[in-house]
Amino acid sequence: MKKSHQYLYVFVALASGCLLAWLTASSPTPREVIPALRVGGRAEESSAVVELELALEKKAPPAGLLSLVERVGVEDTASARSSGVVLLEKAYHSSTDSKLRAASLAYLERLGSPHACSVLARIFRLGNEDASQAAIRLSRISGHDCAPGLKAIIEKEERKGELAVAALRAIGKTRSRALAKFCEDLCSIGYEPGIRREAAEALGRIAEKSSIPVLARLLEVEDDKLRRASILSLGLIRSDASAQALRTHGKKTGLGPVEVRLIEEALGRLQGREPARLK
Repeated sequence: MKKSHQYLYVFVALASGCLLAWLTASSPTPREVIPALRVGGRAEESSAVVELELALEKKAPPAGLLSLVERVGVEDTASARSSGVVLLEKAYHSSTDSKLRAASLAYLERLGSPHACSVLARIFRLGNEDASQAAIRLSRISGHDCAPGLKAIIEKEERKGELAVAALRAIGKTRSRALAKFCEDLCSIGYEPGIRREAAEALGRIAEKSSIPVLARLLEVEDDKLRRASILSLGLIRSDASAQALRTHGKKTGLGPVEVRLIEEALGRLQGREPARLK
């Protein structure tokens, strides 16, 4: 009986040793796991994003970067809208080549993420020859998720200047109802004419009925461009109140032919003869 127990103990010991040896041999060490995780993480990135990152690390010439910038810019992926935007900014700063910089700006607009808005604002603030182009690209972005960042850009610019006007135009394109009150405030006396006009136009695109009294008051200002912006916006907010404001304004004497025509078109839009919202 004793011998049987001894054999059993020996067998268990040998089996345990073999199992431990197998586990030790097959289990990767932390040094092996970390690179594997990185490879797995990179596999989630698009090939264009990875290739552009490698090209920038190797300091490839502008001609080599240009095609990669274009590939990243046309991708409609989360990877391009996040990591891709970071790389487009790096590509812009990597060279003074005009074609590469222009492409970087164009594809930042196309990706149109909140981060892309921030990058375009930073490039504008460099004050170089690309500043106006960066503002134009920013003004064309329409992603709803960009609205908070666009508001932050306007506030950082102290609600004035070219970049603030561009960001305000983009807010109108996002049609963010959460920023209707913000735009109403920017219609107030004391702000630059360009800011007030863009704010009025943004209210029309947002199309909140609560904005009608603000737009109606703007019909009384001397700035004819601001009045026209208000007329256009009232014609985009389908409501009896907006139609009444337009009819009342249309009865005034001394209106120019352009203003009269705009009122007629706005009323026609409210009656359903044209789309209620601009594209």
